Amino acid sequence: MLITSVGAIGGFSCWGVAFGVFWIVLAIWLLWLLALAIAVWTLRVAQFFGYRMPQVVARPLEPATAKVAVIVPIKGSDEDTRGNLEALLQQNYPRYRLIFVVQSADDPVCRLLDVLVRQQPQRVMVVVAGNAQHRGQKVHNQLAGVAATSSADDILAFMDADAHPNANWLHALVQPLHYGPHIGATTGYRFYVPAQPTGANHLLCLLNAMVGSFLGPYRRAVAWGGSMAIRREDFFNYGVYDAWQGALSDDYALTWQVKKASRRKIHFVPQCLVASRASFTATSLREFVVRQLRITRICSLRIWLAALSGALLYLFALLGSWAFAIAGLIEHKTWWPWCAAVFICLCSLSILRGLMLLAAARRLLPKHWAAIRPAARWFILGIPLAQLFMLTALLQAGFGRILVWRGIRYRMRSRSQTQVLGPVESVPP
Repeated sequence: MLITSVGAIGGFSCWGVAFGVFWIVLAIWLLWLLALAIAVWTLRVAQFFGYRMPQVVARPLEPATAKVAVIVPIKGSDEDTRGNLEALLQQNYPRYRLIFVVQSADDPVCRLLDVLVRQQPQRVMVVVAGNAQHRGQKVHNQLAGVAATSSADDILAFMDADAHPNANWLHALVQPLHYGPHIGATTGYRFYVPAQPTGANHLLCLLNAMVGSFLGPYRRAVAWGGSMAIRREDFFNYGVYDAWQGALSDDYALTWQVKKASRRKIHFVPQCLVASRASFTATSLREFVVRQLRITRICSLRIWLAALSGALLYLFALLGSWAFAIAGLIEHKTWWPWCAAVFICLCSLSILRGLMLLAAARRLLPKHWAAIRPAARWFILGIPLAQLFMLTALLQAGFGRILVWRGIRYRMRSRSQTQVLGPVESVPP
């Protein structure tokens, strides 16, 4: 009797183990299939970015006559600053003025700005914003620039001083705002161009292209503070002005307010993909990416979680299928070719995606192709490494609310609440 009972228990135990193993194996395969489906979708996104967007760029621009105030927060200068500012002065748009905003009149860039004011006093003005107390310094400068506008300015455009726009940038940026009130704001994006052919710069170029491709149709678009525009009356009506009072991130706050205002759309303008010079070391690259991802987590937890889940799923499927294929081959299991097939499909889709993103860089930024081309091997073979880098950066960004931006340390409490801790050298870590 005892032997029979033990045998029965052992039988149930074996069935339980087999049942558990079955569900684990099924879950693994379902996750792999999900990873393959997402890889196909991201390939389609990259294909849209690399082929559809250049077709949009090639379209002739429609007339746009609204008066635009271009607000450019600026701090310091480097070898590219003069060229960037001259590009802003040479826009193919009839009715615009430039408002440069500095933190302090002692900033060395003021000497260059004074020259521009003397050359074109009707078009250029300089505003001194002072030190921010309860918001990010960039947002503080932008608000000072907004205060220098009037009701005569129909549209507010915002531009980063380290980006180099083409001659049609402003025209293309404001044109969709003439389509109707369903377009709440427009945005471009940056494309990092390696200043030197280093691994850090090439990796950033790839990461930036991967992120930029998701802007695509405007239902997915979020604003980028370095190139965005909004009607002046909407800036106040949508509550952007109020949201910026305590914000650190200008673009996330604007995105939230615009999309909350009767589901207005943010329109991505591929003509406004602007080149930004990438000159990073491995350390500065990680600091930059972690800071951006920490801001993303605090401002939009959904986007941060989606990025984290995507990186985890991709690496789990890629490394898991490779490991199972090797183990199955060594132990002469019949299922190892299926695991190898998953691994090969993921690698192939990653290579195709990289080629699509590389085609986008060549077609959208032909003038900078010579500097981008040396990064081709990263685009073609480096997506797994880029995903691993992103995963570690996402995990690091998942903790803490303190970050350093332009030499100032902040504690970011929420999307609309920021504590300024002061210059880095005066604040203990």
